Amino acid sequence: MKRPGPKLTPLELTDDERAELQRWTRQRKLSQDVVLRARIVLACDRVDSGGLPVSQSQVARDLRVSVVTVRKWRRRFTEMRLAGLADAPRPGRPRARPDDRVAELVAEVAGSGRELLPTRVVAARAGVSQSTVFRALHAPVPRSGGTEVR
Repeated sequence: MKRPGPKLTPLELTDDERAELQRWTRQRKLSQDVVLRARIVLACDRVDSGGLPVSQSQVARDLRVSVVTVRKWRRRFTEMRLAGLADAPRPGRPRARPDDRVAELVAEVAGSGRELLPTRVVAARAGVSQSTVFRALHAPVPRSGGTEVR
């Protein structure tokens, strides 16, 4: 049976890619945007009873997203594989100082004495804003072996 619309190229997921995508869908601490993208790709990999890939509109209905969303992530996956499911860099001015450098500055200034210094004092000594000091002091500690989208 022939289906109207564009001919879909098979995704041809490898076993490793399929396993990684399934792992992403089960992780609770992973961004829900990435989880949805993994579900979209896994759903696009299915075939119907006629042996044809499931239509993008059917995947959109099943996952309750727009066809445009399915089309976008299917295309990005076929072009860049798993790396295509990661967030693209956001527009705008890059940070003046990297986070690790700000953390070092704050540690140097705040850790120089045993007294607790107000964030305003630490900011003035480090040459950064008070909100930057606050963010550096309250940033989550990175853990080894964390989940990241490659």
